[in-house]
Amino acid sequence: MQRSLSPRPSLRSRLLVVVGSVVLGLAFSRAAVSESRPVISISATSYDFGTVAQGTKVVHEFEVKNKGNADLVIQRLSPSCGCTATQVASPIIKPGGSEKVRVTFDTSGFMGDKTKSVLIASNDTNTPEVIVTLKGQVLSSFTVDPARVDFGEIFPSSPLSDRQREVSFSVAEGSDLKITKVTSLSPYLVTTPVVAQGNRATVTIQIAPTAPLGEFRDRVIFELDGGRRASVNVPVNASVKGDLRVTPSTISFGVVDGQASLERRVQFENKGRDAVTIQSITSSDPAVSASMVEVQPGRLGVLIVKVDPRRVSGDLKATVEVRTNHATEPVLAVNVFGVLPAK
Repeated sequence: MQRSLSPRPSLRSRLLVVVGSVVLGLAFSRAAVSESRPVISISATSYDFGTVAQGTKVVHEFEVKNKGNADLVIQRLSPSCGCTATQVASPIIKPGGSEKVRVTFDTSGFMGDKTKSVLIASNDTNTPEVIVTLKGQVLSSFTVDPARVDFGEIFPSSPLSDRQREVSFSVAEGSDLKITKVTSLSPYLVTTPVVAQGNRATVTIQIAPTAPLGEFRDRVIFELDGGRRASVNVPVNASVKGDLRVTPSTISFGVVDGQASLERRVQFENKGRDAVTIQSITSSDPAVSASMVEVQPGRLGVLIVKVDPRRVSGDLKATVEVRTNHATEPVLAVNVFGVLPAK
């Protein structure tokens, strides 16, 4: 009896089967690896601590869960300011596990509505960063009125009443806070001694007549005793102007062309107590000339600035100087600009 024998697979067929099995296995392995990743989850990313007294340390723990199937690593905790501290027991969270990020906000030195945040960075590639926040209101045991002193515009000849402002402090009933000292880093800020009446204290701030011209930015420091806060800073702002002014102090003639003289007018004003004398008017460029028409001698005038296009050799950048007999403002300058037409 003869047996019926099935043909044996060729070597090439067997190799194809083996290679196919390997490729299929690698595909499954890669799919498994690609699906293995951490997933960060924080149920509540914001905490409202309500209203607390100044100096209170607000503490809250945010629960961080790992809903993935690989280890979640908390790589960095970045608070929004130095008043906020963070802590986590372990930076590695196993799949299905959780850890608590402890956030502490020290309210010392803060007043009013406050929001503080912490950035949590992890190895979750889909959500690498999550921000959690603490928010609420911080009540102080004292109030400052005004919290910022703004003098607006003042002049060397301004009366004392325009150079003074009063700042008052009201202390809550039962508080033992007291102002022990008032200082300033600026030689142009003068303060009077503290006047206390019951739970209220007042201090007068004065800007000295010698304050330099320009924008004045400084502060007065009130040192306290009896509370957690050591000092209070009250910003002081002013725009210190001279008695003399020219408006505008910069003029442009645009494109300087043609044969006829070009003209611009600038107002001269003296806000000082005494009239001034215009001693001379000069220009840094021969193409520019200027003269003064006094509307009110020593008080108000019009400076007429002219440009002769025929004498302009390049783009115009000149300065007109008005010299006076004023003790502290002997020279006023007007900047003059213009351009030649394109060739």
